[in-house]
Amino acid sequence: MSLRLAMGTKPLNLEIKTSGLTPTVVFLGDYEISLEDWIEATMYVLTNTDLEKDDPRLQFLDRVKRLKVVTGFNLGTNSSRLGFKEPTK
Repeated sequence: MSLRLAMGTKPLNLEIKTSGLTPTVVFLGDYEISLEDWIEATMYVLTNTDLEKDDPRLQFLDRVKRLKVVTGFNLGTNSSRLGFKEPTK
């Protein structure tokens, strides 16, 4: 699975990928970053400056708070992942 970054990222359309069923490495373009370092870098970006009006970090935190453990992508197994709960009908 991969994600193209296109909101002001240089170079344009830089791609992020993870590897394996339990990702331990994040690929950012040609760079390999351990999942632990990726999380540490995210924490740094979230906490190293004062918040500003309409700060996108607050929106990000709201999205993370809504994540739940849901059924994984590997059908027929007991796999799980982080995702958003589907509303019950």
